[in-house]
Amino acid sequence: MTEVLIAAALAFAGALLLGWALWARPLAGARAERDAARAEAAELAAEVGRQREERGRHATEVLMLTRRNDELRDAEAEREALTAELSALRAQQAERDRAHAAEVARTVETFQALATKALEGAQARLAESAEQLMTRQREAAGAGLEANRNQLAELIAPVKDTLSKYETRLGEVEAARTEAYGSLKEQLANVVLGQERVSGAAAKLETALRSSGKVAGRWGEEQCRNVLEAAGLVEGIDFETQWSVDGEDGKQRPDFKINLPGGRVLVIDVKCSIDAYVSAAEADDAPTRQTYLAAHARAVRTHADGLAKKDYAKAVGSAVDFVVLFVPGENFLGAALEQDRSLMNDFFKRHVVLAGPVNLVAVARTVGALRDQARLARDAADIAKLGRELYDSIRIMGNNFAAVQKGLETTVGHWNKLVSQADARVVTRARKLKEMGAATGLDDLAELAPVAQVPMLPSASELVALPEPDAV
Repeated sequence: MTEVLIAAALAFAGALLLGWALWARPLAGARAERDAARAEAAELAAEVGRQREERGRHATEVLMLTRRNDELRDAEAEREALTAELSALRAQQAERDRAHAAEVARTVETFQALATKALEGAQARLAESAEQLMTRQREAAGAGLEANRNQLAELIAPVKDTLSKYETRLGEVEAARTEAYGSLKEQLANVVLGQERVSGAAAKLETALRSSGKVAGRWGEEQCRNVLEAAGLVEGIDFETQWSVDGEDGKQRPDFKINLPGGRVLVIDVKCSIDAYVSAAEADDAPTRQTYLAAHARAVRTHADGLAKKDYAKAVGSAVDFVVLFVPGENFLGAALEQDRSLMNDFFKRHVVLAGPVNLVAVARTVGALRDQARLARDAADIAKLGRELYDSIRIMGNNFAAVQKGLETTVGHWNKLVSQADARVVTRARKLKEMGAATGLDDLAELAPVAQVPMLPSASELVALPEPDAV
């Protein structure tokens, strides 16, 4: 019995060992597969992490591209707005030019109408008065007609000379107006041609401007000169270049001065430093571009600050109380004002006005209009002076008419007195002598008759009693 139990126990143990051996083999394989799955899961997790990092980088790049695209759209919108503003300013300037031209034409037409009317009236009255005077002298003086005619010609000669000067001056005013309109049309054509040439030479100009500061300075001065000449101003007459004045720091040499009516001058200084601006335009990323634009704005502010410290208004006694800082490009000035929004107001308070080509054209056109108005005022003064001279000549001629009339009345009075005395004292006694036979064979004495006709007065009231010219 015991052996049987031992055998059964041994059999059971063997079965257990056999079962364990059979079960342990697939368990080891499962563990290996588990370890392989864990390794594969770790690799997949690492791959997922890498993909997440890649997506993060892609998202950052997409965000940067979106921002850059927004900046480009904003810049394009700003450019379109500035273009529209420039077009509006040009349209307003053209409208002001047309209004000014119309006003000048109306002024000249009014002057011509008044002058023509006054001239025709004066000529008609003079012709009528001269004809009446000649008729009276022919009837009253008889044999002295030629002498009286010469005297009348001498009286009218100053009036004729004055009228000739008057007509000549009117012709000069009309010629000057025609020449001014022709010059304006020519200058506008030159502006259009200049814009076409600038478009073709932009690349070469950029290289030259960046290669040398002197070249950039000369280019800026040439741009300023072109703007002034395009506005109708003449170098050497309306504006001058590179003139010097004595300041607190010694000799100062402003780039331009514009001569204003009344002996005043407007000082213009040119600023042409565009290295930072061009570098900003060539920058590939927004931060670099912003850095260069900020440097460009600082350069403009530094130049304006130095110009304000020079105080040209004090150094030049006849200068106006502000100086124009000319930046030869609306894009250059606009970029600086965009970066430094207080730039314009800060220096306007310090009597420095920042101006691009468009604003300088407006300033130059205003100066040209003031010049034309001053010229018209001088012409009007000359016409008024000629009118005073004409009036004075007519007044003198009227006084001479009165003197001639008085002389004729005196002569007639003396004649009548002589006839009366001759009849009373001489002719009566001579006739008695003839009756007594003392004048036998001689002709009878001629009959002496008094002159009963009175000299006619001029029909024009201006030739009868004229006041002094100062009373006009």
